[in-house]
Amino acid sequence: MPLPEHVQEQRNALVEKVIKDMEAGKPFFWDSEHFGRPAHNMALGASYRGLNRMRLMIAAKDKGYTDSRWCTYKQAQEKGWQVKKGEKGTHIEWWAKSVTVKELNPETGEEEKKLKELDHPLVKFYTVFNAQQMEGVLPEHPLTIDENEKNRYMENMLKNSEAKIFFDQSNRNFYSSTTDEIHVLPREKFKTLDGFYATCAHEIAHSTGHSTRMNRDMFNFEKSEYAKEELRAELASTFLQQQYGIKFDEKHYENHAAYLQSWAKVLKDDPNELYRAASKAQEMANYIEKNMLLKGLEQVTPKMLESVNEVPILSKEVKEPAKVSPFQEIADRAMAKKNRQQRKQKLQVSIKDKSKQAEMAR
Repeated sequence: MPLPEHVQEQRNALVEKVIKDMEAGKPFFWDSEHFGRPAHNMALGASYRGLNRMRLMIAAKDKGYTDSRWCTYKQAQEKGWQVKKGEKGTHIEWWAKSVTVKELNPETGEEEKKLKELDHPLVKFYTVFNAQQMEGVLPEHPLTIDENEKNRYMENMLKNSEAKIFFDQSNRNFYSSTTDEIHVLPREKFKTLDGFYATCAHEIAHSTGHSTRMNRDMFNFEKSEYAKEELRAELASTFLQQQYGIKFDEKHYENHAAYLQSWAKVLKDDPNELYRAASKAQEMANYIEKNMLLKGLEQVTPKMLESVNEVPILSKEVKEPAKVSPFQEIADRAMAKKNRQQRKQKLQVSIKDKSKQAEMAR
């Protein structure tokens, strides 16, 4: 489905900037300003994903925003915040491959909500503003990283890696699709523990392409296709590092700087490849998070701290916000998901009971 002309123009302009930064050796995904706190909608409390997360990372780097909170003009008005005069927003896209519809259940005679796949994706476009572009919003909560908690998540990812990891290299790190193995330097060879985790996340991202997982073409690697896979893996690991507060070190830059020119060429040949890469990278990050990083971990009850989603209007009566850990935010989302699943299960049980009652009445 062709994009509207103005949307394609916006995409092209953004890609041109990314290419320029890549050629200068300063791509947006190596800017660690927001690592540990990804861009999120402060009116809804939801994190942006995939290409929108990427868009907002680029905008924040370009305009010098250090606040990770965003929302639309309408949402700001509804919350009592005021976008400063003359401020320009950042465009994001919302895509849907399915919609929720109501259908009559012939057995129960009641309407039920079901997901219906669309023949063509539905797309909507929005403009969002950063909290620093608004008046009446308190500064963002100071971020605290619990090193032990962060390491627990990362070690769990390594333990549950579906491709076996060997710490047996002396000067390079790689994933072999032929043997489905990851080979990296021993952790003591890295200058920082974060650098070790970042490298492992990158190689694990490659491993998601195996035929038993997400089944990407891992063998037909012309130079351009290899560059595309490297870009996807780098974005996927970036999303994970940003989510869990893993920062880059100089060694990571040295190991991947050689790819910058090939990435720039791929984007020059096809500007939309950046958006496809971001979308696929989010799927890869989701797979790693679900099947490795969070697998088997007990749900920790979040501490009673002020929610990062509750953004107060600035006033003398408002106290300074409490510090918040990114892991609390993760726990909040996990708990909300669990509650939704429980409500869904109760609804299904209720429908089954009504169906049995209707059958008995016959």
